[in-house]
Amino acid sequence: MKQNIRNNIKTTYNIKEENSILTLIIDSNSLLKNSLVNKLVNSYGEEYGGIINYYIRIANILKMRNFNFCYSFWDGNNSGQLRAYLYPDYKANRGKNYNSEPTSDYYKELDNYVKRVLAYSANKRRNKQIKEKKKVKETEDEIFQHQRDIICQINEDLFIRNIFSDAIDDVEGDDLIAYYVKNKKPNEKIVIISSDRDLTQLIKDDVCVYLVDLKKFVTPQNHKEIMGYTHENVVLKKIFTGDSSDNIKGIKGVGEKTFFELFPEAKEKKMSINEIIDLSKKMIEERKNNKKKPLQSTENIVNGVTDGCQGDKIYEINKSIIDLSEPLLTEKAKELLDSYMYAPIDEEGRTYNHLYSIVTKYRLEQLYSENQFSTFFSPFNALIETEKKFAKNYEES
Repeated sequence: MKQNIRNNIKTTYNIKEENSILTLIIDSNSLLKNSLVNKLVNSYGEEYGGIINYYIRIANILKMRNFNFCYSFWDGNNSGQLRAYLYPDYKANRGKNYNSEPTSDYYKELDNYVKRVLAYSANKRRNKQIKEKKKVKETEDEIFQHQRDIICQINEDLFIRNIFSDAIDDVEGDDLIAYYVKNKKPNEKIVIISSDRDLTQLIKDDVCVYLVDLKKFVTPQNHKEIMGYTHENVVLKKIFTGDSSDNIKGIKGVGEKTFFELFPEAKEKKMSINEIIDLSKKMIEERKNNKKKPLQSTENIVNGVTDGCQGDKIYEINKSIIDLSEPLLTEKAKELLDSYMYAPIDEEGRTYNHLYSIVTKYRLEQLYSENQFSTFFSPFNALIETEKKFAKNYEES
């Protein structure tokens, strides 16, 4: 399929392929959480500002480029479980409570069933509250889930491909995105929209990340300018320094500042774990030869000392849970993705009338007027038409 890319974009991003595919990938959990700063409230006292911000940020990208496909990747409801099997303290600082050991398929199905029942009951209570026009104070998680569910419905009418189901319950969106990038078509170029810096480990000449908080496209050419070091060491740096947001412990006494003070070459060129360890050994010997006590940080690097539960397997475990070149996915998740990638979308029932019914059902009152509604969603028109043509051509071929 020939992709119509604007001339100024071709020049800026050095796009030369006439038949390239251009795909927009939305890291939806990250984008929605970042969008919840908008506290817009409807007449029922329910927040919906996150929804507005979510689509404004996507629309800004769509205005710049015409895309063949757009995917919305979500975390599963129990996302992180696969990493918790390897590292039990994963996200413990966020109140996450994972199973310490993999359960049987039977118990997984039972667990999913219970979650669906609870979700159904919560939805019934919500609908009752709406009918009674009660203003109920919601938790942050409830606000997120409510707006996520509305977005998933809207995405269907906008021909944005939702990747969210029970099949990915234990899986994180980052791994789904990494799997897609790893299995993309050779002539496909990808833009990932997120606020998660970890995803910059996926960038290459045909994959870039748009960081919504910085409003910048991050590429292999400008990663060092924006982040301060080469994109080739995103994983390496985090293996040694850990990640406090996910409760991943690194080497004791080695934060990002210390890491780059000790190994400034890591800012410029790709390095390995063994290279860092060997350089640490060299530093220890040099200080001993100069009759100086070795730095505790370098000794900890050589001996793999950590405050975390990884023990003497810190390098092995941290690489497994940080490195997205080998995504942590279940077979069901892989099957789901394989079935969604490049499949035509059935346009039946996907109309602006149906979309407007969702807007009114959930009282997204800012979009009630015809002008506001049409203007707000107009940037999605090109994507919708492209997807319709793709489906038609697919049927005729």
